[in-house]
Amino acid sequence: MNRLAWLLLPGGESVSFAIRCCVSVAVVLYLAFWLQLDNAYWAFINVAILIQPLPGFLVVRAFSRLLGTFVAGVVSIVLVALFAQSYTLFCVGLVGWVSLMVFCASLFRNNLSYGFVLAGYVTMIVGVRAMADPDTVFSVAVARTAETGLAAVVAAFVSVLLAPGVTARKYLQARVGAMKAMGRQLGRMHGGAASKPGAGGASETPHPELHELVNKTLSLEQTRQYARYDEPAFSEYDRLARRLDYELLALVSGMASLQVYLGKFGGRVDRGPLRRLNEAAALLEKNPNDTGAIKRAFGQAYNAILADARADRNNDARRSLVDWVIISRALDLANRMRAAVIKHGMLLAERGTGASRRARRSEFSAPVSLRESCRTTIRAGTAIAVGAAIWATHNDPALSGMMVLLAVLTTLFALGDNPVAGARGFGIGSVCAFVAAFVANFVLLPAVNGFVMLMIVILPFVFVAGLAMATPSLALVGRISLVQFALLVNPANGSRQDFVTFAEAFMGIGLAVILALVAFSLILPVSPRGLLRERLAGMFGELAKGFTGSRERFETRIYDRLLRLPVVADQGETHVSARQAAFSAVNMGLEARSLRVMARHAAFETATQTAVHDLLAELEALFRHGYPALDAVFSVQARANALAQRLMREALGFSPRRRLRHGVRAAVAAELVAAALADYGMARENADGDRIRLGESERVV
Repeated sequence: MNRLAWLLLPGGESVSFAIRCCVSVAVVLYLAFWLQLDNAYWAFINVAILIQPLPGFLVVRAFSRLLGTFVAGVVSIVLVALFAQSYTLFCVGLVGWVSLMVFCASLFRNNLSYGFVLAGYVTMIVGVRAMADPDTVFSVAVARTAETGLAAVVAAFVSVLLAPGVTARKYLQARVGAMKAMGRQLGRMHGGAASKPGAGGASETPHPELHELVNKTLSLEQTRQYARYDEPAFSEYDRLARRLDYELLALVSGMASLQVYLGKFGGRVDRGPLRRLNEAAALLEKNPNDTGAIKRAFGQAYNAILADARADRNNDARRSLVDWVIISRALDLANRMRAAVIKHGMLLAERGTGASRRARRSEFSAPVSLRESCRTTIRAGTAIAVGAAIWATHNDPALSGMMVLLAVLTTLFALGDNPVAGARGFGIGSVCAFVAAFVANFVLLPAVNGFVMLMIVILPFVFVAGLAMATPSLALVGRISLVQFALLVNPANGSRQDFVTFAEAFMGIGLAVILALVAFSLILPVSPRGLLRERLAGMFGELAKGFTGSRERFETRIYDRLLRLPVVADQGETHVSARQAAFSAVNMGLEARSLRVMARHAAFETATQTAVHDLLAELEALFRHGYPALDAVFSVQARANALAQRLMREALGFSPRRRLRHGVRAAVAAELVAAALADYGMARENADGDRIRLGESERVV
């Protein structure tokens, strides 16, 4: 029963989305019939491809689809005009163009990537159909653009009309959830389950919890980008929301580096300053919207930590480096959490920062690995080339549909981490669509005598597919089922598919799936472990060049890479050591940046500043070419720890107090760099922890 809960006991959001799917399909088919478009069912297919649970995301995607379709129409006209007399040359040009679009799509994310995907496979749709009669290429391109435009406008209008403000509410819910998780994680740091003696080792790593926290925080920015498209008022405070998202991400970074560091000491250190945060953390976990009480609690915690440190000022020189790390980070967490709660309160009150100033481009538009893009392009291009060779040499109507679906498969699923699984999901969805379409075509549609009856037959299938699309584990199968159902049923004015045409269409689908599976499996195959190593090497490359540019850009790029690691490791299972190494890279980069900034502000002696510069240069060189030797890692770790102690000794003699604070924070950053290096070393080949020394008292981990 649990497997069918999405169908038998759907949630309110799933039902709402399924209803929007049905209304969009009904409206777009009615308008397509009324306007007498050449292929009304393509408007249905476009709705099936476009429709999204978040209306704001749908609005942006609809624009990308329109733009991509327009470009595809222009390119189709050019290709047919140039190569109408030669199927071979036309296929070469078509394969080259689609491969180029796959390459471009793999370099970007979200809707920009989607626009390139559309420009690729819609060119295939228009071109393949037009080659049967080259004189019709312009009318085919115009018809396809009109059908796409109608579907985009209808789907966006219906979604925004029936579910106004859903994206903004989803963003608020996700932000509240992320802040609750941060309060829960903060409460554990003073000595909870994740910090008990023995925690943080290979068998009881706290990293899965941190990974989930990062995931929650990064998802905020992904949702925020689209909130203003279905809730225009959100534009007034979009900039403030963006700043809060990055503030929360920076807080997660600080919590992660401190928790990993403390995990190596168990209960052997005094966590008193962190216990001062307990009350505020509990309030944050219970109700993040009670911003007044939470703000006061974090303010009181900050004052209490500072008062404790000042009351014992005479013992500054006798405090260990570990003590300074805890005090410094506890103060930083209290201060930054208070600032984040203030921003959250302003957003709850919908107090904007001015819509006239345009928000900066999101840091999530960063490109992916060029090596992966080239490999994806070769695999997709080969699959399309094989299909084109079959199509060009065999005059069979089913092969035209095969070419179109093959282009869709290679452009959409080649961009995923596991294209074979994507193509397999496409096949499962196609089988589901075949069964549903067979019943509709040959059992129900013969009795249809009008538009209302047509909707009575079609919409139940659309509703079920909508419920599946709203279920994350079934989203791909649900969408493919709906798209293929529209293709196989082929609703049109006064006509329906006969059995021969229906069978040919399904055979074309099957051939496309087989070709895609063979191409993805045999051409430049990469094992999950191999892809994991490539992704880790890319993360270390970000680390090596992460000391320049904005912190936001570095932080989002490297966390984005982190979230992609478990997907490719062990075919979706959590790979703890890889995640541990990835968190270490994040912490290394962020703490090294802090070390550089704080050391400059503290104005250490020239020799000490040179030592800081040399350590950062060595750290950068260490990861420039991917996996460094383990002995080299521990060697740099030992020097980072020694530098931290040197910085602390000098800083304790600084005045005024502000310079002292900068010096202590530089020493803390150096010590956390050493801890991150140690964590990375332990993640590699289960290194022996006895080699690692942290803290001024040379504690053995």
